Amino acid sequence: MPVDPYIQAALQQMAAYPAPTSIQQMRAAEGSSLSAMPVRPVEIGGTRDLSIPGPASELPARLYTPVGEAPAAGWPLTVFYHGGGFAVGNIASHDGLCRELCAASGSAVLSVEYRLAPEFPFPAPTDDVYAAYLWAAAHAAELGADASRLAVAGDSAGANLSTVVTLRVRDEGGPTPRAQLLFYPAVDFVTETGSRRANGKGYFLTEDMMRMFGEAYITDPAHAAHPHASPLLSAQLHDLPPALVLTAEFDPLIDEGEGYYRALVAAGNRAEYVPGPGMVHGYANMTGFVPAAARLVDQGAAWLKRELA
Repeated sequence: MPVDPYIQAALQQMAAYPAPTSIQQMRAAEGSSLSAMPVRPVEIGGTRDLSIPGPASELPARLYTPVGEAPAAGWPLTVFYHGGGFAVGNIASHDGLCRELCAASGSAVLSVEYRLAPEFPFPAPTDDVYAAYLWAAAHAAELGADASRLAVAGDSAGANLSTVVTLRVRDEGGPTPRAQLLFYPAVDFVTETGSRRANGKGYFLTEDMMRMFGEAYITDPAHAAHPHASPLLSAQLHDLPPALVLTAEFDPLIDEGEGYYRALVAAGNRAEYVPGPGMVHGYANMTGFVPAAARLVDQGAAWLKRELA
């Protein structure tokens, strides 16, 4: 299938501008690109900004709640971690996606920021997201949520961090999430996959960007194969929550995303896989102008709703 025509038009517009050559340039460009990005309007009950105690500092967070009266036991709660190569992104960059997931899943969504590389490389972000999940579980009632109906979700780097939360909960303790929703997860810092070569130029996420992100996040080469950096390489993927893995046809990360789905199934977990025909990396933030991307996000939210029922 060719690249989605709406995405192709956006890629052609992007090609007219010089590519960022540093993390700082990416961060600077993020705000302007977000302000120009159409947002799909959805109705939710409300939002509340809060601060979560992290291992080294307070972690900004935003709670999204669905429309209507909360169930007696509280809303289901999905803890969401944003993508951005472990180096860019924040609550604002994924505000639209979190609103959509909240509206379509019927789950409250807690979007949590974490320390970013290169200032805070691996494993700092993994410590932040695990601490945030434990805090959310312990304070679910204060959030109007049901601690027995928890999920984790994220895109790209945030999907990686979601998988790490499930591994750490299993190994170190905490309430097991009932679901993990993973949009185009980055789960392998070691293997040079075929899709990284085939899709590494001209499809939004490039080889150069991946190199910059990787060098910023993995500062010690010995960490690259650590299961909390590259979950796909873990030999211990058993006893993990049900997963939905969504990928994108023209994403450099599609091979590792599909590989993670297959590894979860091989380890005895319940997992589902949804390829994104015609899609590129980052499509979950393109729902305001790419109808096919909106359908995929809705599919993920519908799955989440079923798992948290």
